[in-house]
Amino acid sequence: MGVSSTDNGERLVKLALDSGANAAKIIDASCVVLDHRIRMKCQIPLCSGYNSNLTCPPFTLEVDEFAKSLEMYRSAIILQVEADVNSLPKSDKKIGEEDYEEIYHVHCKHDKFKETLHNIVTLVESEAFKSGYYLAIGLGGGRCRLCSVCVIQEGKKVCRHPFSARPPIEALGIDVKRTCENAGLELNLSSRENVKWTGIVLLE
Repeated sequence: MGVSSTDNGERLVKLALDSGANAAKIIDASCVVLDHRIRMKCQIPLCSGYNSNLTCPPFTLEVDEFAKSLEMYRSAIILQVEADVNSLPKSDKKIGEEDYEEIYHVHCKHDKFKETLHNIVTLVESEAFKSGYYLAIGLGGGRCRLCSVCVIQEGKKVCRHPFSARPPIEALGIDVKRTCENAGLELNLSSRENVKWTGIVLLE
């Protein structure tokens, strides 16, 4: 099977870059770092996706369950989309009415780049499948934005976009910082640098 073909992998990397990724690399799956504390940070501090999105905890695979599957993969493509905005400023002060407009504006700017990342991840996953990587799995960054309100908030459990929705890598316990370091990519967490949204496509 052509799963281990270097040509196929490089073609998928080129596809990611041609589709808008700022960086894309083939890596050993062993470079993907799992840490239960990453999953814990979905709740502390509480993420807006927690318990309100089918692709986020507590509805996703547990870290230990995902780890068993990850061990069976040998290679992956890690890719990044760089936003033209940095992280939200963090503060201990109580959020007031005057802060919501700024927060909403920054979130909306990030959503555009998360959507770009999501589209590239699903495209690369689809093309990988067609190339013989029949177990390819794409993982995005940040909670799913395909719907303004997830069906789970309406008391339903059937996704409107079952073939497009993908869990964020953080929800499965992937340590994005250490994984990017292993791949030789920068991340720019909580800095004045532009945020780099990261996704992964597990190949085989």
